[in-house]
Amino acid sequence: MRILARMSTSYRELQAASAGDSCPEIHAAAVRHGVPRPGLRWLDIGCGTGTVLRQIRDRHEPARLVGLDVIDWLEDDLRGHVELLTGPAETALDDVEPFDRVLMVEVLEHLEAPWTVLRAAARTVAPDGRLVVTTPNVASLRHRLELLARGQLTAFRPDNLPHFTPAVPHVIERVLRDEGLRPARAYTGVDVIPLTGGRPPPQGPARPGRSGPPWPSAAPAPARSGPGGWSSGRPPASRRRSPR
Repeated sequence: MRILARMSTSYRELQAASAGDSCPEIHAAAVRHGVPRPGLRWLDIGCGTGTVLRQIRDRHEPARLVGLDVIDWLEDDLRGHVELLTGPAETALDDVEPFDRVLMVEVLEHLEAPWTVLRAAARTVAPDGRLVVTTPNVASLRHRLELLARGQLTAFRPDNLPHFTPAVPHVIERVLRDEGLRPARAYTGVDVIPLTGGRPPPQGPARPGRSGPPWPSAAPAPARSGPGGWSSGRPPASRRRSPR
Protein backbone atom coordinates (compact mmCIF):
# COMPACT_ATOMS: atom_id res chain seq x y z
CA MET A 1 0.00 0.00 0.00
CA ARG A 2 1.27 3.48 -0.86
CA ILE A 3 0.00 6.52 1.08
CA LEU A 4 -0.12 9.48 -1.29
CA ALA A 5 -1.26 12.31 0.97
CA ARG A 6 -2.98 13.02 4.24
CA MET A 7 -6.61 14.05 4.44
CA SER A 8 -8.32 16.09 7.11
CA THR A 9 -9.73 13.96 9.91
CA SER A 10 -13.21 15.46 9.50
CA TYR A 11 -13.45 14.52 5.80
CA ARG A 12 -12.26 10.96 6.49
CA GLU A 13 -14.81 10.58 9.27
CA LEU A 14 -17.63 11.76 7.01
CA GLN A 15 -16.65 9.32 4.27
CA ALA A 16 -16.35 6.47 6.77
CA ALA A 17 -20.13 6.62 7.14
CA SER A 18 -20.47 5.28 3.58
CA ALA A 19 -18.89 1.96 4.63
CA GLY A 20 -16.87 1.86 1.40
CA ASP A 21 -19.46 0.03 -0.67
CA SER A 22 -22.45 0.43 -2.99
CA CYS A 23 -25.08 -2.03 -4.29
CA PRO A 24 -24.55 -5.19 -6.40
CA GLU A 25 -26.73 -3.89 -9.24
CA ILE A 26 -24.50 -0.87 -9.74
CA HIS A 27 -21.32 -2.93 -9.40
CA ALA A 28 -22.45 -5.39 -12.05
CA ALA A 29 -23.47 -2.61 -14.45
CA ALA A 30 -20.15 -0.81 -14.04
CA VAL A 31 -18.15 -3.91 -14.89
CA ARG A 32 -20.46 -4.81 -17.78
CA HIS A 33 -20.17 -1.36 -19.36
CA GLY A 34 -16.41 -1.58 -18.98
CA VAL A 35 -16.54 -4.35 -21.61
CA PRO A 36 -14.14 -6.64 -19.76
CA ARG A 37 -11.79 -9.09 -21.43
CA PRO A 38 -8.61 -10.87 -20.31
CA GLY A 39 -5.34 -9.00 -20.10
CA LEU A 40 -6.59 -5.50 -19.29
CA ARG A 41 -5.21 -3.02 -16.75
CA TRP A 42 -7.95 -1.74 -14.40
CA LEU A 43 -7.97 1.29 -12.11
CA ASP A 44 -10.86 1.65 -9.64
CA ILE A 45 -11.02 5.20 -8.24
CA GLY A 46 -12.88 5.10 -4.93
CA CYS A 47 -12.49 1.34 -4.75
CA GLY A 48 -13.81 1.03 -1.19
CA THR A 49 -13.76 -2.56 0.08
CA GLY A 50 -12.82 -3.82 -3.37
CA THR A 51 -16.07 -5.54 -4.36
CA VAL A 52 -15.81 -4.49 -8.01
CA LEU A 53 -12.13 -5.39 -8.19
CA ARG A 54 -12.94 -8.82 -6.80
CA GLN A 55 -15.46 -9.42 -9.59
CA ILE A 56 -12.85 -8.46 -12.16
CA ARG A 57 -10.18 -10.65 -10.56
CA ASP A 58 -12.44 -13.68 -10.33
CA ARG A 59 -14.10 -13.45 -13.75
CA HIS A 60 -12.02 -11.50 -16.24
CA GLU A 61 -8.30 -12.41 -15.91
CA PRO A 62 -6.92 -8.87 -15.56
CA ALA A 63 -3.28 -8.03 -16.22
CA ARG A 64 -3.27 -5.52 -13.37
CA LEU A 65 -5.64 -4.27 -10.67
CA VAL A 66 -5.14 -0.94 -8.90
CA GLY A 67 -7.49 0.61 -6.36
CA LEU A 68 -7.49 4.17 -5.04
CA ASP A 69 -9.36 5.41 -1.99
CA VAL A 70 -9.04 7.99 0.72
CA ILE A 71 -9.52 5.25 3.34
CA ASP A 72 -7.98 1.78 3.38
CA TRP A 73 -11.13 -0.35 3.26
CA LEU A 74 -9.68 -3.14 1.11
CA GLU A 75 -10.69 -6.67 2.11
CA ASP A 76 -7.86 -8.98 3.16
CA ASP A 77 -8.39 -11.52 0.38
CA LEU A 78 -7.61 -8.85 -2.25
CA ARG A 79 -4.34 -7.58 -0.84
CA GLY A 80 -2.20 -9.99 -2.79
CA HIS A 81 -3.92 -9.11 -6.06
CA VAL A 82 -4.71 -5.37 -5.86
CA GLU A 83 -2.22 -2.52 -5.69
CA LEU A 84 -3.78 -0.05 -3.26
CA LEU A 85 -3.14 3.69 -3.37
CA THR A 86 -4.42 5.60 -0.34
CA GLY A 87 -5.01 9.32 -0.53
CA PRO A 88 -7.24 12.06 -1.98
CA ALA A 89 -8.23 11.49 -5.59
CA GLU A 90 -7.82 15.24 -6.20
CA THR A 91 -4.01 14.79 -6.12
CA ALA A 92 -3.41 11.02 -6.28
CA LEU A 93 -3.93 10.75 -10.04
CA ASP A 94 -1.24 13.24 -11.03
CA ASP A 95 1.44 10.63 -11.70
CA VAL A 96 -0.69 7.58 -12.51
CA GLU A 97 0.14 5.80 -15.76
CA PRO A 98 -2.58 4.99 -18.33
CA PHE A 99 -5.06 2.16 -17.77
CA ASP A 100 -7.26 0.27 -20.21
CA ARG A 101 -10.28 0.53 -17.92
CA VAL A 102 -10.90 3.25 -15.33
CA LEU A 103 -13.87 3.02 -12.96
CA MET A 104 -15.53 5.69 -10.81
CA VAL A 105 -18.44 3.86 -9.20
CA GLU A 106 -20.55 6.19 -7.02
CA VAL A 107 -17.57 8.47 -6.39
CA LEU A 108 -18.25 11.94 -7.82
CA GLU A 109 -20.88 12.77 -5.20
CA HIS A 110 -18.32 12.17 -2.41
CA LEU A 111 -15.75 14.62 -3.73
CA GLU A 112 -15.14 18.24 -2.88
CA ALA A 113 -13.60 18.83 -6.35
CA PRO A 114 -15.44 16.33 -8.59
CA TRP A 115 -14.61 17.97 -11.92
CA THR A 116 -10.90 18.07 -11.14
CA VAL A 117 -10.97 14.36 -10.36
CA LEU A 118 -13.11 13.50 -13.39
CA ARG A 119 -10.67 15.30 -15.69
CA ALA A 120 -7.72 13.55 -14.06
CA ALA A 121 -9.48 10.19 -14.40
CA ALA A 122 -10.17 10.83 -18.09
CA ARG A 123 -6.50 11.55 -18.67
CA THR A 124 -5.52 8.15 -17.25
CA VAL A 125 -7.54 6.31 -19.93
CA ALA A 126 -5.22 4.56 -22.39
CA PRO A 127 -5.84 4.71 -26.15
CA ASP A 128 -8.87 2.58 -27.06
CA GLY A 129 -9.69 2.41 -23.34
CA ARG A 130 -12.82 3.17 -21.34
CA LEU A 131 -13.85 5.22 -18.33
CA VAL A 132 -17.03 4.12 -16.52
CA VAL A 133 -18.68 6.64 -14.18
CA THR A 134 -21.80 6.14 -12.05
CA THR A 135 -23.43 8.69 -9.73
CA PRO A 136 -26.90 9.39 -8.31
CA ASN A 137 -29.23 10.61 -11.06
CA VAL A 138 -30.22 14.08 -9.86
CA ALA A 139 -32.38 14.50 -12.97
CA SER A 140 -34.69 11.65 -11.89
CA LEU A 141 -38.35 12.15 -11.08
CA ARG A 142 -37.78 11.32 -7.43
CA HIS A 143 -35.09 13.98 -7.07
CA ARG A 144 -37.21 16.54 -8.91
CA LEU A 145 -40.25 15.92 -6.74
CA GLU A 146 -38.31 16.15 -3.50
CA LEU A 147 -36.56 19.31 -4.67
CA LEU A 148 -39.95 20.83 -5.49
CA ALA A 149 -41.62 19.72 -2.25
CA ARG A 150 -38.78 20.06 0.27
CA GLY A 151 -36.05 22.08 -1.43
CA GLN A 152 -33.51 19.24 -1.27
CA LEU A 153 -32.27 16.40 -3.46
CA THR A 154 -33.01 12.84 -2.37
CA ALA A 155 -29.41 11.63 -2.50
CA PHE A 156 -28.13 14.80 -0.81
CA ARG A 157 -30.37 15.16 2.21
CA PRO A 158 -28.75 16.89 5.19
CA ASP A 159 -28.34 13.59 7.05
CA ASN A 160 -26.45 11.97 4.13
CA LEU A 161 -23.11 13.33 5.26
CA PRO A 162 -20.76 11.45 2.86
CA HIS A 163 -22.44 13.08 -0.17
CA PHE A 164 -21.07 16.52 -1.01
CA THR A 165 -21.68 17.38 -4.65
CA PRO A 166 -24.58 16.65 -7.03
CA ALA A 167 -23.24 15.85 -10.51
CA VAL A 168 -25.45 17.19 -13.31
CA PRO A 169 -25.49 14.83 -16.35
CA HIS A 170 -24.74 17.38 -19.06
CA VAL A 171 -21.76 18.73 -17.11
CA ILE A 172 -20.30 15.22 -16.76
CA GLU A 173 -20.61 14.77 -20.51
CA ARG A 174 -19.07 18.17 -21.26
CA VAL A 175 -16.04 17.41 -19.08
CA LEU A 176 -15.57 14.01 -20.74
CA ARG A 177 -15.74 15.54 -24.21
CA ASP A 178 -13.28 18.25 -23.19
CA GLU A 179 -10.83 15.49 -22.32
CA GLY A 180 -11.20 13.76 -25.68
CA LEU A 181 -13.61 10.99 -24.66
CA ARG A 182 -16.88 10.01 -26.34
CA PRO A 183 -19.55 9.68 -23.64
CA ALA A 184 -22.56 7.38 -23.81
CA ARG A 185 -25.23 7.46 -21.12
CA ALA A 186 -27.19 4.56 -19.57
CA TYR A 187 -29.11 3.82 -16.36
CA THR A 188 -27.66 1.32 -13.90
CA GLY A 189 -30.65 0.89 -11.58
CA VAL A 190 -34.22 1.86 -10.82
CA ASP A 191 -35.41 3.69 -7.72
CA VAL A 192 -38.86 2.78 -6.47
CA ILE A 193 -41.04 5.87 -6.29
CA PRO A 194 -44.14 5.82 -4.06
CA LEU A 195 -47.42 5.61 -6.01
CA THR A 196 -45.65 4.61 -9.23
CA GLY A 197 -43.66 1.53 -8.24
CA GLY A 198 -40.85 2.59 -10.51
CA ARG A 199 -39.98 0.88 -13.77
CA PRO A 200 -36.84 0.17 -15.77
CA PRO A 201 -35.86 2.94 -18.18
CA PRO A 202 -36.41 2.12 -21.85
CA GLN A 203 -33.20 1.57 -23.82
CA GLY A 204 -32.76 3.04 -27.27
CA PRO A 205 -30.15 2.26 -29.91
CA ALA A 206 -26.57 3.41 -29.48
CA ARG A 207 -25.87 6.73 -31.13
CA PRO A 208 -23.70 6.52 -34.26
CA GLY A 209 -20.02 7.14 -33.68
CA ARG A 210 -20.18 6.64 -29.91
CA SER A 211 -18.80 3.82 -27.87
CA GLY A 212 -20.31 2.35 -24.74
CA PRO A 213 -23.74 1.16 -23.66
CA PRO A 214 -26.98 2.29 -25.33
CA TRP A 215 -28.39 5.70 -24.56
CA PRO A 216 -31.90 5.82 -23.09
CA SER A 217 -34.76 6.68 -25.40
CA ALA A 218 -35.16 10.35 -26.19
CA ALA A 219 -38.56 10.62 -24.52
CA PRO A 220 -38.15 10.64 -20.72
CA ALA A 221 -39.96 7.94 -18.75
CA PRO A 222 -42.03 9.25 -15.82
CA ALA A 223 -40.52 6.84 -13.30
CA ARG A 224 -36.97 6.76 -14.56
CA SER A 225 -34.79 7.30 -11.56
CA GLY A 226 -31.88 4.98 -10.82
CA PRO A 227 -28.24 6.03 -10.71
CA GLY A 228 -26.92 7.40 -13.97
CA GLY A 229 -23.87 5.93 -15.64
CA TRP A 230 -21.45 6.92 -18.39
CA SER A 231 -19.14 4.72 -20.40
CA SER A 232 -16.62 6.86 -22.24
CA GLY A 233 -14.28 5.51 -24.88
CA ARG A 234 -11.01 7.06 -25.96
CA PRO A 235 -10.36 6.80 -29.72
CA PRO A 236 -7.53 4.43 -30.69
CA ALA A 237 -5.36 7.29 -31.99
CA SER A 238 -3.82 9.04 -28.99
CA ARG A 239 -0.85 11.17 -28.07
CA ARG A 240 0.23 8.76 -25.34
CA ARG A 241 0.72 5.20 -26.50
CA SER A 242 -0.50 2.56 -28.90
CA PRO A 243 -3.76 0.74 -28.02
CA ARG A 244 -3.91 -2.57 -26.23
